[in-house]
This record gives sequence, C-alpha cells and structure tokens, in this order.
Amino acid sequence: RARVERVSTAMRPERGALGHLSRLVWVQTGLRARVRRASPRVLLDLMPEGLLASRVPQVTTVHDLLPLLYPSEYPRQQYYFRHYVPAVLRASRAVIVISESTRRDLLRFYDLPAEKVHVVMSGYDAQRFVPASPSAKPASEPYLLYVGNVMPHKNLPRLLDAFALAARRLPVRLVMRGWGRPLHVRELRERIAALGIERQVDWQPYAEDGELLALYRGARALVLPSLHEGFGLTALEAMACGTPVVVSGVSSIPEVVGDAGVLVDPLDSASIAAGLGRILTEDGLCKELRERGLERAGRFSWDATARAVQQAVGRAVAA
Repeated sequence: RARVERVSTAMRPERGALGHLSRLVWVQTGLRARVRRASPRVLLDLMPEGLLASRVPQVTTVHDLLPLLYPSEYPRQQYYFRHYVPAVLRASRAVIVISESTRRDLLRFYDLPAEKVHVVMSGYDAQRFVPASPSAKPASEPYLLYVGNVMPHKNLPRLLDAFALAARRLPVRLVMRGWGRPLHVRELRERIAALGIERQVDWQPYAEDGELLALYRGARALVLPSLHEGFGLTALEAMACGTPVVVSGVSSIPEVVGDAGVLVDPLDSASIAAGLGRILTEDGLCKELRERGLERAGRFSWDATARAVQQAVGRAVAA
C-alpha cells in the first residue's frame, strides 16, 4: 500500500556539491510541505537527513560516522556531520543505527540519550547471494577477493603487504573490485609496483552484478581488512555464497561474522598474512568456515530488519 512520490533530479548526489545543497534545502522546505499535507503518523528518515523541527514523530537512521573518525579524508562533510546531523538527531524521537559499533560511535560524538538509539542490523539479498551449484567448476587458480572503495580506512596498503608475503610462498592471486579518488588509486598502484606483485593483482573498477556474484562464489576467501566499517555487508554476502572470510576483528565486523571467519589484527600486516596463509593451506578450516558462514548469514534478513524498524518506529510513536 505504498505510494512513491518523485522529486527533482537536481538533488541527486551525482550532481556533486550543488546536488547535495539542493537536497538539504528541499528537505527543510519541500519535504516539510509534503509532510504537512500528508499528516503521517511518523516520518522515517533512511539517512541522517530530516526536519530540523517536526510536528510529527521523526525516526532517523545513521549508517556510520566515518567523516568524524577520519576528518582529513572527508573535509567537505565536516560541517554536515558536526552541526547538521546532530541537529536532526536532536529533533528525532528515535535514532536507528545498523550496528552496535555505530551506536558506540554515535554516543561518543553526539550528546544523545542512550535509550533513544536502537540497533537494527542490516540484511542482504537472500535470493541473489546463494552458493554455487555442487557441479560448478572451481577456479583454475585460487584467488582472494576484495570488494569496496579504496579510502584509507579500508586498509588496503597493509592488505597488499600481507598478500605479497603470502604470495611468496603460495600460488594465489588477489582480485580487487572497487575504485576511488585519483590520489588513493595512484598510491595503491605505486604500492603494487613497489612490491612487485603486478602480475598477481587483478584490480578493476566495481563489478557488474553478475560478475560480482561469480567472483564471490569462486573466491578462496573474501578479505576485508578495514580499520572501520558501519556494518560489513561484503562479508555477509560472501558468507551467504559459501565463501570463507578473512576480516578485521574490529568495529562492526565481528558483529556480522561472529565465529564464521578468520579474524585478524588490521594494524599488523603479519597478522593479515597469517590469516591469508591459513585460508590458503587449511582445507578443513575452509570447509568448516563455509558451513559456519552459511549458518551465520541465515540469521540476517531484510524481513528481520523491517520488523526491528517497525518496533523502533512503534516505540517512538507511542512515546
């Protein structure tokens, strides 16, 4: 029984700073007018953008606070996260975050009552991310897979160092799918060249949907060595495909992976390399992690997310 109301394309993020500014102005004007006309029981914001003063109960979602954790990498977002976002959260009756880690960050940076913040874990597309059929042929050469952007918090220089250590002893490739700012791309290319691993690294921009699924299914493991993640969706998608994961034991990632992956110290390249070595040489461990990963992924669904959002919204309306 939903009705979709379209808004101007001038507010699309792809339009850069002007698009973002247009959207922020529209939220306080156009959205406010629509809310006034519709008189809803509640306004649910799926981003940390909402009305700075609202006559109806407002529930706002926060995915992560990376610009506050890494301010030098997000200079243009500082005013937004230091002034606009907390004002919206103060004007909200409840706040939804996608992990306990994000909840800790939120309470660290913003002066909000702890009881106002609700953790609702994300889900994944369970129809799409499923294991390959038993008859599928394994990859001709084992490869480790990284999927994501190349921002510094993704910790890719240490991943490359660790991979170089592992590749000296074992036949393996590193497949990377993701892109980013020219400066970060150039630095990583220089690191790959300095380590002498150009032939063993297959790095391309983001994969199409079909290719991504095939890469997940064929990988020996997904690697996610991030210093910080709001949730860690790629690890969840990989586990749902029956692929082991080697991940950081920090921020939200252990909340997603539990005991279904190899957890490493993201600040120690040797620890990452040891984790890669285990996944490349211990077939019994890989089999066990596949089984654990499938069971773990089964605990996450968009249905469960929706029910938890409904509960948070219901409590906010009743308050």
